[in-house]
Amino acid sequence: MKIAVVSDTHVRKFKDLPKKLVMLMESADMVVHAGDFTSVDVLEEFERKYNLRAVFGNADDYRVKERLNETETFRAEGIRFGITHRGNFLNEFHDLGYMAKEMGVDVLIFGHIHRFVVEKMGDVILICPGSPTSPRLSASSCAMVNVGDGEMNVSFELVGEFACGADLRLKEMMK
Repeated sequence: MKIAVVSDTHVRKFKDLPKKLVMLMESADMVVHAGDFTSVDVLEEFERKYNLRAVFGNADDYRVKERLNETETFRAEGIRFGITHRGNFLNEFHDLGYMAKEMGVDVLIFGHIHRFVVEKMGDVILICPGSPTSPRLSASSCAMVNVGDGEMNVSFELVGEFACGADLRLKEMMK
């Protein structure tokens, strides 16, 4: 099973998402969104187009928050997944490791930090897909998770141009 994992899309219209992200989501069996759709219109388009599992984020409007939970769990190919938007972290994610244990999941997908992270904490894997539209000193990204027979593989996918001036600094360094 192929799962596209995204968070922090922060767009008012679905058409404003990067084309490569849409292509990756269309190729997936399931899409997981870890919050910050921003508008209910975008949530509704995700629901219409994809087999969606999602939670709300801190920047979602009240209509999104009325429809989605703060946390969710699901199973895929024998692996237990959890979803949340944010924890009480800065650059270490111990609280999310504990949250995953409390939720009884093998993998916890989270958002909010707008950068790609895959980290193992004991026997739990934490995944943040980054943001495809407003990364923070990072690249526009999502994650692709392939699961089958109790095994999992996570890949980092670039879906747009560098943001936050990172591309300009890289070009200057290359001169």
